[in-house]
Amino acid sequence: MKRIIIILLAVLLQISAPKASEKPLSIAVNAGPPWAFYDEELGVIGIDVDIISRVVERLGYKSEFHLLVYNRLIEDFRNGKFDIASPAAFSAREGALTVPYLPFEDVAVSLQSKNLSIEQLDDLAGKSVVAYQSARHVLGTAFTAVLTDDHYLEIADREVQLRLLANERADVVIGERRILTYIMNKYYPDKALRIHQVFEATPYGAIARNTELRDKFNAELEKMRESGELTRILNKWQ
Repeated sequence: MKRIIIILLAVLLQISAPKASEKPLSIAVNAGPPWAFYDEELGVIGIDVDIISRVVERLGYKSEFHLLVYNRLIEDFRNGKFDIASPAAFSAREGALTVPYLPFEDVAVSLQSKNLSIEQLDDLAGKSVVAYQSARHVLGTAFTAVLTDDHYLEIADREVQLRLLANERADVVIGERRILTYIMNKYYPDKALRIHQVFEATPYGAIARNTELRDKFNAELEKMRESGELTRILNKWQ
């Protein structure tokens, strides 16, 4: 009888003990539609959210997404607040970069009505330029060299960036092509953009809290790439 009670207690403990996979992974994504944004009915959605949530689900975890401006995302990940952060155009002492999977393409955009000719970085000189936070760090010295502080501004809110452009208070906005065209079409459909491809396209991945999680993430991501699922998600948000 005593042996039966011990066995029953062991079974109950196994049932009641929380499994590692029951705790959701805390994931930070950078605010910027269509990659990641908030919907009143659905919560945090977007391309990056679709990809990460499917990977994480197949690893046996639930996802808990947090939508952040980029500087805050970097700081909070480095302070250990998240299991995964994306996109990762940065490194952290405690963290491991995944393989790239987001085809980001930074561009310069201007109003088509202004008929600006911007074919290389030097053509930005003398123009009023607005960019995202940390753009100088991400885009490098060649970009920084053509800027002057009195003609350059970094703003986290992309809608504010494009409002300045639409109201002709800025000549050029620098940012990711899909984000800028998505927001411009939504809020200013009557104002056509001219896209100036003066930067090399740079794919980014995410950053995971450790190499074990990163390796599992990469393995699932590769399966999605091979099956064509990754491409289908990207095309869904065109």
